[in-house]
Amino acid sequence: MNTATAAIQSFPVSDVPILDARSVQADYGHLLVLTEDGAFHGIHLDKGETVILCRVSLPELPGGDEGSYFGAPGFRLHASADGRFATVVVDRGRAGIVVDIASGKVTMHLDGGDYHEHTVPFSAGFTRFQGRSVLIHRTAWNRLDAADPATGESLTSRDIAVYEAGGERPDHYLDYFHGQLRLSPDGNRILDDGWVWHPVSVPRIWSLSGWLGSNPWESEDGPSIVDFPIREDWNIPACWIDDRYVALWGLSEWDEEEFEEVAKGPGVQILDVESKEQASPERWPMDLNGGEVRELFSDGQRLYIADESGTTAWDIASRSQISAWPNFLAHVLDSERGMLFSIESTAISGLRLPWRAAKMDAW
Repeated sequence: MNTATAAIQSFPVSDVPILDARSVQADYGHLLVLTEDGAFHGIHLDKGETVILCRVSLPELPGGDEGSYFGAPGFRLHASADGRFATVVVDRGRAGIVVDIASGKVTMHLDGGDYHEHTVPFSAGFTRFQGRSVLIHRTAWNRLDAADPATGESLTSRDIAVYEAGGERPDHYLDYFHGQLRLSPDGNRILDDGWVWHPVSVPRIWSLSGWLGSNPWESEDGPSIVDFPIREDWNIPACWIDDRYVALWGLSEWDEEEFEEVAKGPGVQILDVESKEQASPERWPMDLNGGEVRELFSDGQRLYIADESGTTAWDIASRSQISAWPNFLAHVLDSERGMLFSIESTAISGLRLPWRAAKMDAW
């Protein structure tokens, strides 16, 4: 394993602290960055240019100390792949907005509901379906909807009766708190990091194409849903390795019969999303002592683990660590360009991955 000395290039954004950033493929550049003043900035990596695209009023953050166990409320940015639309949501809160970046117009106001919203990130994400961008977002603790981000038109209209305490559960009623959403590389599946009452984490995966294409109740009780073994906690780093496999940080799992914790330690669990057997996932223990893991990424051949001490790269085929970048806390992976990015207060730092260098002519 090598401690990499790859060059890190800094891209100043503004004199205002950065809230979040996302990789895009837009006319204005390759990174969309949100700063605390509500400004969206585009960074064109090849030209080394940063431009202000538009500015909006951000949603209000909840006050008080509620939710401190799960972390303080904070802003998160999501962006469509082409960079045209962005949504700013309040994780561990209920509010969000959708923005047309070209015009600066707020096209939607989002409300995720007020039932234990402080326990989860705001469920949101973009994909493409039948040639257009689609926004997926939480509209209640146990309901997701999809919409056209340009107009707010719902693409998943459906009726589910209200559940009355003591009565029978209505058809399609879902007793599940939706969490952070992660879409597969091909956009056909969703990983939902949600939870159920004990409370325990129940990662679940289901078909986006089935939901938008044929069954509006697919996200509630559709045939494509796969619930994986329950875990001790949610809100954990996770990523898609490819369109079939998912990596979840941490080896903790609960025994369903005894409901006791059966494993612990640093490492990842590899889930096969095409398995309907709910078998125990493959465990990959790792010799990693860098502190709390913040982010997990994959380019299909490697895993990138960002913790408090820096970022490490692991070869999936050999199950071995192959590189490390101390003091570089990766926040975004652009696997197409072969780069990792970190947020450094008012600038973005970019690190070109050494195994992709031969394919890259410019930053």
